[in-house]
Amino acid sequence: MQKEITVKEIVDTLEQYTNIEEPIIVKRDNKDDVVILSIEEYRKKIFLAELDKKLDEAEDDIKNNRVHKARDVFKELREQYGY
Repeated sequence: MQKEITVKEIVDTLEQYTNIEEPIIVKRDNKDDVVILSIEEYRKKIFLAELDKKLDEAEDDIKNNRVHKARDVFKELREQYGY
């Protein structure tokens, strides 16, 4: 459940939390203005957004036949690095 607060309540609200476990929405003039997240939640959201982007790119590569067989890639690596 998200919490909604006004700008004036930010300091008081943040002082109540040792850990922010859910997003806190800050309202200004009755408009949603800012969301406060824990750093862990922020990093998780950034990671998932980047992962989603990479998966979309990979699916596009597969769809447009921009792929290589793993066997060929590893053969080339062995030849290049002598493994």
